[in-house]
Amino acid sequence: MARSELVEHLNKALSYELAAVIQYSQHSYLITGPDREVFKDWFRDQAEEAQDHAETLGDKIVALGGIPSVEPAMIRQSTELKEMLKQDLELEREALTVYMAAWAACDDNDLPQKFWLEGQISDEQMHVEELEKLTSERTARVNSEKIVLKEI
Repeated sequence: MARSELVEHLNKALSYELAAVIQYSQHSYLITGPDREVFKDWFRDQAEEAQDHAETLGDKIVALGGIPSVEPAMIRQSTELKEMLKQDLELEREALTVYMAAWAACDDNDLPQKFWLEGQISDEQMHVEELEKLTSERTARVNSEKIVLKEI
């Protein structure tokens, strides 16, 4: 495994996690109206999870001999819920791409590192899927045929 390439990808992931802490926190402050009570806490939970990921990444980068980034990725702002959710989806997709690049930078001899990254990738994929549902980019497809129940 090229440690420098892996560290570079992990630092990019760290920058996205730092941006997520700020962006989700900002969204929790700015959300108003009837959606506030639901989404304020949801945004804050997401910010807390991103903070946990950032701390883990920082420790991992140092363990690999690197210096953790202190620069967040681009932070998007809005005062409209639908736009906030779209911005968060974009951020999560970018983070997922970087985690996958980090996984690809590992060689087959570093299975523990790959397994750890697979957990991170899984977390990010779940965030993407949830945000796709919240933004209506992912909807269930229901068979429109009539279901008939038979009496026994």
